[in-house]
This record gives sequence, C-alpha cells and structure tokens, in this order.
Amino acid sequence: MKTVLTLAALLLGIASAPAHAAPDTNALAAPPPAGPKMVEGEGRAGDLHILQLWTADPDAFLAEWARPTPPTLPTGNRTTRNRPLSQFIIFDGCRADAAGNCRLTARVTITDPDGAPYGDPMAFAIWDDQPAPPPKRLILSPNSIGMVIEDGEKLGTYRVHLAVTDEHAGVTAESTTAIEVREAEGDAAPAAGAE
Repeated sequence: MKTVLTLAALLLGIASAPAHAAPDTNALAAPPPAGPKMVEGEGRAGDLHILQLWTADPDAFLAEWARPTPPTLPTGNRTTRNRPLSQFIIFDGCRADAAGNCRLTARVTITDPDGAPYGDPMAFAIWDDQPAPPPKRLILSPNSIGMVIEDGEKLGTYRVHLAVTDEHAGVTAESTTAIEVREAEGDAAPAAGAE
C-alpha cells in the first residue's frame, strides 16, 4: 500500500490557488433545501459543506482550479493498478472563532474491496486556524491524500471515508467515495492453462 498524507507537489500549487465564488445556481455552495440529495463524496453538517474529488491528473486539476469560475475539473473515481490518484477536498461554511479564523480537521479511513481496513486511519488539518473564507466561497484545502494500489494488492472497489470536523462549530461532515481499481490493460495475469 502506498498512501501519501500530504502531497508536497500539490501544496505548492494549492497555496497560491484562488478560492472560487459559487454562482447562485451551484447547489454545492447554496444553502441546502429540506432533505437535499447529495452527490457521492459530498457531506454536510450544520453550515459546513465538504466535497472530496479524485483525479489521476493533479496538475491539470490545479490548473483548472486557478482559472476563472466555473472551472472544469478533471475528476474520476476509476484507476488501474500502480496509477496514482490524488484527493482534493473542497469546503465552505466553516465557523470563525473570535479572531476570525476557522479550524477544520480531517480523518480519512479506507477499506479494501473485502471491507477490511486498508492501512491506518489518517488525520490532518484541512484549514488550520486560517482566516474564515467569505460565505458561499468554495475553498480548496491545502492538505489531502493520494493513493496507489500496487502489485499484489486487491483489485475492486475501495471506499474512502472522509470526516471533516469544524472545531469551532462542533460539527462533523462525512462523505464516502468509491474508488474502482482495475488491472491495467496488457498487465492482466494469463488465464489458467494459457501459455
């Protein structure tokens, strides 16, 4: 298993990446209606709203994020063995403390295709006592994880559970994303009896 807690290359790009204002038609940033239908990877608790997105091309993701709103983000939840995937965490609605700062922490757990834990749970800061973003602004966290399913590891559907806690509001938004991992074409093991 190879899981990277903080993607150093991403940190450099995200630190200068702009926040995006959500247009009124963007259901992700608008206040939730009664009984909102959420998409995979989305979670809400109180005013906190999170979305975890995955990509095999983090450089293209960051380039799109830096463009004017709305960006067309290259995302996907399917990969092949030995091909890295990078997680991006987007949020809005954190509660500021008296100094005007938000503190969001994350815990990520992954289960393998059989439902068993895949590696140890990971905990890290999403927004560590930084100024509270303006309301209805989508913010890209400077921290996230990456994962690679290596030779000898199970193929199938991995589940990535993300729990983000707003330490000032005392709420935790949770989301789960399914990552489908297949054998790369040409890398499949030969069938029994094949030569």
